[in-house]
Amino acid sequence: MQGIAILLSIISFLIFLLAGNIPLSKEIVLDIRLPEALLSFSTGAILSIGGGVFQGVFRNPLADPYILGVSAGSALGTTLAIMFGIPQEPVALLFSLSTVGLIVVAGYCLRSNVKLLLFGVILNAFLSALILFIYATMPSESLQSAIFFTLGFISPVSITSSLVVFASSILMVILFTPISERLNAISMGDIISYFSGVSPSVERIIYIAIVSTITSIAVSKTGIIGFVGIVVPNMLRLLNIRSFKQIIPLSFYVGGIFLLVSQFVAKTIISPIQLPVGVITAILGSPVFTFILWRYTSIVKN
Repeated sequence: MQGIAILLSIISFLIFLLAGNIPLSKEIVLDIRLPEALLSFSTGAILSIGGGVFQGVFRNPLADPYILGVSAGSALGTTLAIMFGIPQEPVALLFSLSTVGLIVVAGYCLRSNVKLLLFGVILNAFLSALILFIYATMPSESLQSAIFFTLGFISPVSITSSLVVFASSILMVILFTPISERLNAISMGDIISYFSGVSPSVERIIYIAIVSTITSIAVSKTGIIGFVGIVVPNMLRLLNIRSFKQIIPLSFYVGGIFLLVSQFVAKTIISPIQLPVGVITAILGSPVFTFILWRYTSIVKN
């Protein structure tokens, strides 16, 4: 399975780099398309792995950085940074971790996966409302870039920026693959975790903080891109891939492919106009999310 994912990743990269209506040159491929491809693939990988880890530690197949408000928190920080002309990454990280703190506290207070999910939805809506409020007070010269950021728009970046995000996605694989058995234990409940030598209350916070930190790096470059973190891990589970030892590396490849293909569609479907990639992921992901929600609620009822 992993070999097929690697092959599809290579094919997706080649299509993204070489396909299109404009004449190709070395500068276009290396200076424009390659950084964009790396950023798209890396962001998809980060969101997918992050979604898989969140679903494990929260024991909820509907959890991911987007639904629980982590992406919105990071986006709020980035929007403020755009408004005031200050570096985006530190502010995005600060707001992302603050959002995580609220989620962790809510998790301990509510003690219910369904209630925590609803809290995340409310928090996401509240943070999104704050972003819209900032839009209303933002100078017009900054407004367009801020709106595109909220919609999830992957714009041309330098090779250095794309390599930073790519390195972050590799770091997620390096960090979470060796502890896959500990993630498996946490996903099966606190009692099993204790008997497996895992401290779920401590490790849950550590894993959430790591995912949120790395997610904020990607979000600060690409904006809010939904559904990737929910769709990819749950698609793998529908294929009977349950262990995090498989989910982590496969989420890296499949999530990267999903967002890379989505970005290619966003650029070409009504060329020369480029759509925000968040629009494409929502169109492709919402039917899958609906099916996952139906399946999850059916299991809960039974």
